[in-house]
Amino acid sequence: MLAKDRERFGSAPLVVTVVARLTRGHKVPEAEQRLTAGCVAYNLLLGAQALGFGAQWLTGWPAYAREVADLLGLAENEEIVGFIHIGSVRIPAMEHARPALADLLGEWNG
Repeated sequence: MLAKDRERFGSAPLVVTVVARLTRGHKVPEAEQRLTAGCVAYNLLLGAQALGFGAQWLTGWPAYAREVADLLGLAENEEIVGFIHIGSVRIPAMEHARPALADLLGEWNG
């Protein structure tokens, strides 16, 4: 476990930390502020992959540890949404079995 933690940020030449800055009492609810930061992370991930880079969105304990946030200089109202690791593709991503779309969708008759 310790070896994994030592290598956590060493596998990619670039790691971007995406941070949500939450403003209490703002007209945009905190949940939406957090989701917006998640959209930033996702778009960064998709953009890197569209340019031919390998990219992966990871969190793990460092994303939730206040000690890490303090080390990065984050304010009390800021939190890490994720770390986007970007670099060259070493091996192609494995395709995983996916459920049929019809099994995920339904009709709503409100």
